[in-house]
Amino acid sequence: MSAASWTRRWEWTNRVQAFRNRISNPHRKPLQQCLAVALLGLLAGCSSWVELPDRELQAPNPPEQWLSRIERLEGQPQGWLQRLQAPKLAELVEQALQQNPQLQNTRALLAEAEAQARIAGAERQPSLSAGAEAGRSGTGSNDRSQFSATLTFGWELDLWNKLSDSARAAEIDRQALLQDYRSARLSLAAGVAKAWFNSVEAGQQVGLSQQLVSVLADRLDVLEEGYQAGLVAALDIHLARANLAAERSRLSTRQQNLGSSVRQLELLLGRYPANRQALAQQLPPLPETIPAGLPSELLQRRFDIRAAELRVQSSWARLDRRHKDRFPSFSLTGSYGRSSDQLDQLLRGESLVWSLLGGLSQPLLDGGRLEALEAQALAQAQQREALYRDTVLKAFDEVETALQQERQLTRFVEQSQISVVEFQLAEQLAAEQYRAGLVQYITLLEAQRSAFEARSSYTQALNQQLQNRIDLYLALGGDFETSTAEVELAVENELTSLQGTP
Repeated sequence: MSAASWTRRWEWTNRVQAFRNRISNPHRKPLQQCLAVALLGLLAGCSSWVELPDRELQAPNPPEQWLSRIERLEGQPQGWLQRLQAPKLAELVEQALQQNPQLQNTRALLAEAEAQARIAGAERQPSLSAGAEAGRSGTGSNDRSQFSATLTFGWELDLWNKLSDSARAAEIDRQALLQDYRSARLSLAAGVAKAWFNSVEAGQQVGLSQQLVSVLADRLDVLEEGYQAGLVAALDIHLARANLAAERSRLSTRQQNLGSSVRQLELLLGRYPANRQALAQQLPPLPETIPAGLPSELLQRRFDIRAAELRVQSSWARLDRRHKDRFPSFSLTGSYGRSSDQLDQLLRGESLVWSLLGGLSQPLLDGGRLEALEAQALAQAQQREALYRDTVLKAFDEVETALQQERQLTRFVEQSQISVVEFQLAEQLAAEQYRAGLVQYITLLEAQRSAFEARSSYTQALNQQLQNRIDLYLALGGDFETSTAEVELAVENELTSLQGTP
């Protein structure tokens, strides 16, 4: 505890002791002693002052530039959905924003937080209620009726801003959930895009397998004719049949993968997983290099980091409230109404009754409950601070990983494209040499298999490049609308429509 803290506590202790000596005078009147005891409780509550921790949130220090560098790092990665050149995908994202059950749940949580913020704010305001009563009582020989109508007033004076702290915490929680909602929208858009490209790639892989099955089946027919004529060896027939069966098995597996990918996409869209979503025939080209910005900008751009920071502030506000719960509370209560034995005389002036009371309460003995609640709030604030730092570090890791993958996948795609060209040439030469009787059939089969694997690997590499690009957009906190104004307008429209839902 600092020197100033000890000085303040020493001053309060001296004041409390001096007041105790004054009220111990036996010649004081009972009423004065009662008031003195109440004031002593007030001073005792204030003397329970405890030093609160410093309120400065420390984030991990980022480098000046990303360590995994790519070109053109200026700007912000917004509007990435339009850059992907997939018109159908934009329609699907819009459907998912309206129909996805998980996003609807997040919207409902946000609506609940908004209601809770209004509830917490209402506790600072006076309350007024109206009531009416009618009753009859008696002893058998003497019955009596009683009628009354009253207005009841209540108000807790927020002397220490305890209620304001609770309202502030609830409002910050609402803002944090709003950031969660924005993050959920972004994650859903990215999830739909990744599922869409996975499905398109799965469809292309099925198409490649179907082409190879068709080629192998046609070649087997030719070989069998040659075998019947004694021109083809039995070994070639067995190899051709084995390769055809293996490729048909692979086609079946890839068709299963396609169905799983499409159903996963339909679930994100909030539909029944019927495996009926129409797909594009080809993956779109990779957009040009995206702007990554500076590491320090990430703290303000990512919704999850902003939500974690807001939750730290909320925990600080709740710690303030728990600390001030140990201070005295003052409330005003009053009533105004009329009471009469006769209902028709209830509105006459002589039936008027009213009351106004002021109350002061100070916790004295509670078994350490309030102190433990404050310690609990302090521990929760420390947890939120640790989670904030963890969120920031994970965000930096996601960006660095995606930037590194961006560079590596670019090289992989370039080499895969070269592999496709070379294996296609090798397949053509193997076919020509087999027809000329210069190589065995197994050489032709190996060339065909290698060419097919090269095309399949290249298609997979293109999809991985798109997937990583979306991961990078997500890691950088970029939104799929073209501007910040579009993001705010879309969120406002969705929340407005939710409020109008019964």
